[in-house]
Amino acid sequence: MRYIVSLLFVVFSSLVYAQSFPPPPAMANSSQQKLIDEFIEVSHYREALVNYAKEYLELKMFDYSIDPPKELLTKEQARSIIKNFNFDDFKISLYSAFSFIPEKELKELINFYKGIGGQLSRNNSILLMDPNIDLNIKNHMDFAIENIK
Repeated sequence: MRYIVSLLFVVFSSLVYAQSFPPPPAMANSSQQKLIDEFIEVSHYREALVNYAKEYLELKMFDYSIDPPKELLTKEQARSIIKNFNFDDFKISLYSAFSFIPEKELKELINFYKGIGGQLSRNNSILLMDPNIDLNIKNHMDFAIENIK
């Protein structure tokens, strides 16, 4: 009986240690980071991302599931969240997301934005987005909402 228990313990232990760690997050190399920084500058990405965050906060200001809607966040609190938004801390997320774009395509995006004067729309509300950036900005805003109360 001891041998069976010992054998099961050894087999189970080896299976547990056979699990591998998840791969590290994607990160842009230094030349990609320079191109991403240039893209952020010429496309006015910061402004577009802040506009996106403002729109998200407007949706979060009221709880529409009850009648009448309950105010969850005042306009002053929303302005404070946007004012305190640290774009430089968010850049890591952008480097990770844009690291999958080859350098050639990044250069073409930069040239495209330079050609149109840096904005796709009048109020700069259109931006290059992927699900990770979307999730990160929403998590960032939700965290700020929770900490403002």
